[in-house]
Amino acid sequence: MPTKISSLDDICGFASTLMNSPHENQGRWSTAMIFYHLAGAFEGSVEGLPAGYPCMVRRIIRPFRFFVTRVRFPLWLPIPAAIQHKLQPPSDAVLEDQHMRLLSSIENFHTCDGELPPHPVLGKLTREEWTGFHIQHSRHHFAFVKVAD
Repeated sequence: MPTKISSLDDICGFASTLMNSPHENQGRWSTAMIFYHLAGAFEGSVEGLPAGYPCMVRRIIRPFRFFVTRVRFPLWLPIPAAIQHKLQPPSDAVLEDQHMRLLSSIENFHTCDGELPPHPVLGKLTREEWTGFHIQHSRHHFAFVKVAD
């Protein structure tokens, strides 16, 4: 697991490491699919996404906002149907294309100076919370990729 991911730069750096190093995926997604999914999340944090779960479920999950944005991304949180069109990666995602898309989406998030839309599950987040979400989310998915020694 990439233990040193604690910033947006670290996400970009690890993604670039994966592009230039032999690695093995231990989950159900390829590296290109992971890049696709993470890029979609970054894009959604700038462009907005529809609410992810029914209102009652969102209300139950929102008190865990601190945990999700600062401690650990939950393993049990499936992609809501309402946002699968943006986040569910196709099996034929092309690694180089998705790497460039991920880097671009991180840059767009980083340089966006306007108000960010609410998270589709967690609701309104500060910029710091959004950044924390992306760090925890990226750590979660990158944990399934092992770089060869």
